[in-house]
Amino acid sequence: MPMRIRTIDEIIADRKRDTLLVEFRPRLARDALLNADRQRQFDRHVEWFDANGLAYELAAPRGWLEGDPGILAVHFDGRDDPRIAAYSAEFEDGSGRSLSPGEYQMVVIPYEAWLRRQER
Repeated sequence: MPMRIRTIDEIIADRKRDTLLVEFRPRLARDALLNADRQRQFDRHVEWFDANGLAYELAAPRGWLEGDPGILAVHFDGRDDPRIAAYSAEFEDGSGRSLSPGEYQMVVIPYEAWLRRQER
């Protein structure tokens, strides 16, 4: 059954707050082993979000037409939410980089910066 996946822009416009995005790679893996690794990382993240009471949803980049976009938008309660630091401790190194950069990358898009880009 078809499922509507909102774009990153729609999510940020609706929430009007900073948003954490986690992109799982590779998006379109042809290799079954790569798909298994990607699914393992996806499941690990989702389990962590569920265990820490965080809402999340699939998100698509602008212009995405169909299929799994490989991105989760995670709904933290602002930059001071202690779960951001806990997430970082679990999935990033001390410099803020992904522990598995070939499998997932994360970025926080500040609402104000996103809003300025929309006004251009």
